[in-house]
Amino acid sequence: MRSLYEKTIAFVLQHIDEHRLQDGDQLPPETRLAVQAGVSLVTVRRALAELAAQGVVRREQGRGTFVARSRVRAETTTIGGLRNGLHLDAHSTLQTRILGCFSRRANAEECRHLNLQEGAALWEISRLRLLNQRPMIWELSKIPKLLAPDLGAHFETHDPRSLYDLLDEVYGLREAREEQQLVSRPAQPREEELLELLQFEWVVEVAGISYSTQQTPIDSFRMIFVAKSFAFRLSTAPAFAVKAVEIHGIRTSP
Repeated sequence: MRSLYEKTIAFVLQHIDEHRLQDGDQLPPETRLAVQAGVSLVTVRRALAELAAQGVVRREQGRGTFVARSRVRAETTTIGGLRNGLHLDAHSTLQTRILGCFSRRANAEECRHLNLQEGAALWEISRLRLLNQRPMIWELSKIPKLLAPDLGAHFETHDPRSLYDLLDEVYGLREAREEQQLVSRPAQPREEELLELLQFEWVVEVAGISYSTQQTPIDSFRMIFVAKSFAFRLSTAPAFAVKAVEIHGIRTSP
């Protein structure tokens, strides 16, 4: 059950969303927030202090509380690495922390998604993305080992290239399209830990399959975003773009 403190944080975040407040917009005075949320002034101040520590708001002595940052626009349908789909300003930094990379046997669901034979091996890669030094996205990728036999060695040597650059440049696996599902839900305990979330906070999960130019499934992925920090934009491609894939090994008679 949520504490009053947690409910107040949720109330403030909901107020920011419902009123579409942007960077620099001012929140109502603390006394009004206390009345609207039905809590004490002490609880409101504690909630605002937590949101200030997270960088969601900033508190100015004698002036009030202001929204500290607007949400990052994310286009998850953009082909290529994560950075291609994030609209970052010149002052933002995106860092990657590798949490793990290991080989294991694919389960039945993974074999179905990646078109693998029973018992086939895959690479599981776990990465934490930090935006301006705060953990914002947890990524899990599962890549058939048959397609990238020594992929783990590149992570052991701290290869600076992104995962999708490695797949393209080293193994000839260029991404052509993705199939995605997007859901918003409460964060799970492991996600709360990695993304430094409170128990009531929500995440946006984007899960799907990436396909090469030859329509081979190359990655079964999950991306877990901190919901309060991103605004998602989805787009569709015209039919001819989906069908425009490379076809190899076919010759026509002269």
